[in-house]
Amino acid sequence: MKRPLRKYLKRTRQVITLAFVVWFIGCLPNPLFDKPNSPSLYDRNDKLLAARVAEDGQWRFVKGDSVPERFAAAIVAFEDRHFYKHPGVYPPSLARALWENLTEGKVVRGGSTITMQVIRMSRDNPGRTYFEKFTEIFRALRLEFSYSKEEVLALYSANAPMGGNVVGLEAASWRYFGCSPHQLTWAESATLAVLPNAPSLIHPGKNRDSLKEKRNRLLQTLFEEGHFDALTLELSLEEELPLAPKPLPQQAMHLLNELEQEKGQQRFPSTLDQNVQSSTQNIVDRHHTHLSSNLVHNAAAIVVETETGEVVAYIGNASKSDRNRHVNIVTAPRSPGSALKPFLYMAMLDKGLLSPEELIEDTPLNLRGFNPNNFDKKFNGMVPAHEALARSLNVPAVIELQRYGVAPFKQQLNQLGFEHLNRSADHYGLSLILGGGEVTLWELANAYRMMGEHVLSYVETSGRPPAKCASIYVDPEKALNEEFARRFSPGSSHACLEALKNVKRPVSELGWEMMDGSRSISWKTGTSYGFRDAWAVGVTAKYTVAVWVGNADGTGRPGVIGAQAAAPLMFDIFDALPERGNFPTPHDDLVEVETCIHSGMIAGRNCLRTSPALIPSSSYGTEVCKYHQKIHLSPDGNYRVHLECAPEVVDTTWFVLPPVEAWYYAQSHPEYSYLPDWHPACDAASEVHHMAIMQPKHGDQLVRARDLDGILQPLVFESIAPSGTLLHWHLDDNYLGSTRGIHQLEVEPSIGNHVLMILDEAGNSDLVAFQVGVVR
Repeated sequence: MKRPLRKYLKRTRQVITLAFVVWFIGCLPNPLFDKPNSPSLYDRNDKLLAARVAEDGQWRFVKGDSVPERFAAAIVAFEDRHFYKHPGVYPPSLARALWENLTEGKVVRGGSTITMQVIRMSRDNPGRTYFEKFTEIFRALRLEFSYSKEEVLALYSANAPMGGNVVGLEAASWRYFGCSPHQLTWAESATLAVLPNAPSLIHPGKNRDSLKEKRNRLLQTLFEEGHFDALTLELSLEEELPLAPKPLPQQAMHLLNELEQEKGQQRFPSTLDQNVQSSTQNIVDRHHTHLSSNLVHNAAAIVVETETGEVVAYIGNASKSDRNRHVNIVTAPRSPGSALKPFLYMAMLDKGLLSPEELIEDTPLNLRGFNPNNFDKKFNGMVPAHEALARSLNVPAVIELQRYGVAPFKQQLNQLGFEHLNRSADHYGLSLILGGGEVTLWELANAYRMMGEHVLSYVETSGRPPAKCASIYVDPEKALNEEFARRFSPGSSHACLEALKNVKRPVSELGWEMMDGSRSISWKTGTSYGFRDAWAVGVTAKYTVAVWVGNADGTGRPGVIGAQAAAPLMFDIFDALPERGNFPTPHDDLVEVETCIHSGMIAGRNCLRTSPALIPSSSYGTEVCKYHQKIHLSPDGNYRVHLECAPEVVDTTWFVLPPVEAWYYAQSHPEYSYLPDWHPACDAASEVHHMAIMQPKHGDQLVRARDLDGILQPLVFESIAPSGTLLHWHLDDNYLGSTRGIHQLEVEPSIGNHVLMILDEAGNSDLVAFQVGVVR
């Protein structure tokens, strides 16, 4: 019994050992191929936009999902006619190869199937020994057990050597023929099918007769197998071979770099459109040629479909720039200038702090030493809110932000995707609305796009769906952003878009309303301090275009202004885009009200002239007109009177602005009328409403600066009064002097709290309290 048992155990160990050896030899590595790939970017139609050589210096692309039918037929006919019938190994071929090798006394034939060649390529083409062949056989069987025939063919196509440093069908197709593998002709497919057989010998750049002979034989075989007709064969045989490898496309390289850093070296499908990408890059480069004469070296642009959020063009920088060309401006934080004003405008509308037609102050400001000015250095006194936005006036925007609050506005911007505004609200202060923070072109384009998409979605669904986030991925990881829809109403978005249609166009765009097919575009510019950044963002129902112009190193240049440098580029990009369409009106989120034709506010009982207007429902609660006063006039209408001092009066209402606002407003509105003087018979004849201190304002915190010698500089105080009035100035009951005509006075107040008062000869007065500090 012992001997049979020992014999049984011995045989068992032999079987187990043999099974282990077979398993070990047939075990497939995971992954099968671990070579680095060339990072590559494709557009929405699977066209190659950009690619870069892999880390090992090879052009090797990620394996595709399928192999084109023509190449599949060609490679099977040339390498392995029984590919679809055998289990990974074809014994007759192996037997024939073994016999020939033994007869010749050396390895002259391999007998490998396509499956076995995949295994050999995965093992870096080891030596041609019988042991290696034995390993290939077992692993080929295992590969066929684990993968389908189509997957095996795809592995072969992606890793076959194609001559020089070109590996795989995808890379070879673009390098040799400049097209996708699915666009290859029969002759081109046959050429690439014969290359892996001897890539070093029949590289397309040499041995052309040998390559053409092999290709033509394969074409004849394919014809005989019935893959195409005689005419196709005749035409295919006449096709020329490629002369030399072609350069691969280099469009949207900045985007490819961003994706590679984020996700590694792989194949990147995108939503870009090769046609739009190419035309946009050409436009940017053309404008860059002009801008570079002013030493402006960089420009960037991004084009997004408004409704879908899909990015169709991504220009990280001008490709012809000779300075900082590789800097991706689309993701670089820069000062936006006035580009954030529309979001404050919408926030004010939705909070009921403003209505589109309402007048807002535009007079000199001094807010703790912060003295904002409009770009033209002029003041309007009062200006409608929608016009202030369209003209990008700085003072009204600062006043709006002061009312709304810096902290809540900054928080709102963060929630809309402006992630680079990452410092405290106190750090930015009121300068936030004038470009005191930093944003990216990507963030700006996305926020403006959502404004348009919000209106489109609301009207289409009669609800408030979440807005999509801009994406360059076919299947974006982050597809929805509910914050815009949650933060802003469709009514305020629509009101903002309507206001932005009236932004003054560049000189080249003047008279656009009179042209056929005129472009109705809601757009905004931005210019950073020191002329470092020029922005322009436009929105239509179809596309959103965002543009930046400047120097990547932050060097400012005269003329780097949104309306002059960036806007013409943006409009040229729009010109190259298809039909854009118009935004619908979200009637369900608008309400019709009667507004005062003078103040733009909801009409009150003293407003005699009104007009209907559609305003966002959220603005309906704004206060009624406060600028119309009910007064009594003498019968001839020349004087104001009291009932007590005049037997006959005419009752009427009068549009009255505060003194400072009225003084500036009247300069650009000759129709504005001050209140008539009091009738001499009335006791209140001394009251004058249009005399006031303009600078400083009540509650101001002023700062006295020091010059280079450390001497404190004086402050300039200013007042307004009727023409010819003599004003007497007093500071803390101390007489300072008198002025007539131009009411300005240089004063050297001490550090601390003060009261300034002015008096005219009739005893009328005005006073303000303020505080003075000093710059250390």
